[in-house]
Amino acid sequence: MKFKLFLLTIILSTFSAISQTNFETGYFIQTNGDKVACLIKNEDWIGSPTTFTYKLEENGETKVGSIDNVIEFGSAQSFKYIKTKVEIDQSSDNVNNLSNVRAPIMKEETLFLKTLVEGKASLYFTQRDNIARYFFSMDNGEIRQLIYKRFLVSPLKMALNERYKQQLATTLSCSSLSARNFEDLQYKTNSLVDLIKKYNNCEDSDFVVFKKNSQKGKFNLSIRPGVTFNSFSFQKEGENEIAFDSNTGIRIGLEVEYILPFNNGKWSIFAEPTYRNYKAEKEIVYVKMTTFEKVTLVTAEYNSIEFPVGARHYMFVNQNAAFFVDAAVIMDLTKLDSKMTSSDEVGYDLDIDGSLALGLGVGFRYKNKYNIEARYHTAHRLLNYWNINSDYNSFAIIAGYNFL
Repeated sequence: MKFKLFLLTIILSTFSAISQTNFETGYFIQTNGDKVACLIKNEDWIGSPTTFTYKLEENGETKVGSIDNVIEFGSAQSFKYIKTKVEIDQSSDNVNNLSNVRAPIMKEETLFLKTLVEGKASLYFTQRDNIARYFFSMDNGEIRQLIYKRFLVSPLKMALNERYKQQLATTLSCSSLSARNFEDLQYKTNSLVDLIKKYNNCEDSDFVVFKKNSQKGKFNLSIRPGVTFNSFSFQKEGENEIAFDSNTGIRIGLEVEYILPFNNGKWSIFAEPTYRNYKAEKEIVYVKMTTFEKVTLVTAEYNSIEFPVGARHYMFVNQNAAFFVDAAVIMDLTKLDSKMTSSDEVGYDLDIDGSLALGLGVGFRYKNKYNIEARYHTAHRLLNYWNINSDYNSFAIIAGYNFL
C-alpha cells in the first residue's frame, strides 16, 4: 500500500509539471480578418481539430483558439488549417457496415481542413473514424470532396466508387498529364500530392507543399540498472499470515524502445528483458505448546529473468527534457534458482513460480540519453498452490543510458 501511495504521489506531481510539445512560430486569423502572430503548439493532429493551443510570446500565458472564432491557423510551411464549410461523405468504410449504395451520403459541415498543397490547384485533407477524406479546389474557388467509396453489390462482393479520378481528370487539364496519370491514381496522400504538384508545375503556378509529418520511427537501446524494494507474504489455509521483512535487491535490464512515428514522438512501445533478485529470511514458529515451541528458519529466494512489454507516453518540457509515464505487462521468462526452503520443516519447502504482473512507472528523460524511472509492480503470486495465498510486491528505482 505504501508503494501505491508513493507512486500515486509521483504521478500526480509529474502531471502538474509543464508537459508540452514544442511551440512553433505561427499565426492565426480571426473571423474579423485580423492576423495574429503567435507560437502554436504543434500536436500533429490526425483529423480536423476544433481547437488549438497558442501563446503570444515565449513566456506568455497559454491560450486556446477555436473554430468558433478563427478561420485559419498555421506555422510557416509546416502545417496550415483553414475553416471551411464543405459537403463531406458520411458513409462508413468498415467492411461490416458497408452500404449497398454506390453514391456517397453527403452532409454539410464546418471543419478545419488540413492544407496539403496550396496553389492554382489546392489539396486538403481530414480524417475521422480512420477514414481519410481528400478535398480540392481550383483558383481558390469552392472546396469539393474527392469521392472514393467502398460499397456492396452483393452480400459477398465489394465494389469501388472512384469518382475522384474523373473529378480530377476533367479539371486538371494540362499537357504534361496523361490519362494514365489518372487511371493509376491512388486515393492516398503521396499519390494525390504528386498529381497536384505536377499540375501546378505544368501551369507554371507558384505553390506550397505543406510538409506531411516526416517524423520517422526511432529505436532506443538502453542499459537500465536499478535497485528494487520488495515485500513478500504468504498464508496457508487455516494458519496466520507470514510476512517477511521488506528487502532490497538489484535489477538490470536491456530495454529496446521504439518511438512511434506520429504525434511528435510522444508515444513509444518497449520491451525490457530484466534480471532481478530477491532473498529474505524469517524465523517461523510452526509448533507452539505450553512448555515448548519449534522454530524453523524459512528462506525465500526469487531470481528471475522477467520480460516487461508495454507503452510509454512522453510529456515534453523542452527539446532536451521530458517526463514520461508507462505501463507494462510483466511475465517471467525463467525463474532461475527460485525456491522457498526451511531449516527444520519440510512443509515450507515450496516451489516459487512468478505469475503475471502489471508495471506502472513514471520518470524523466534528458537529451534522449539519460533517464530515471520509479516503477511499481502490482502484487502477484509466487506460490502457486491451491491452499496458499501469497503476495509479492516490488518497487524499483531505475537509471538508464541510451546507446543509440
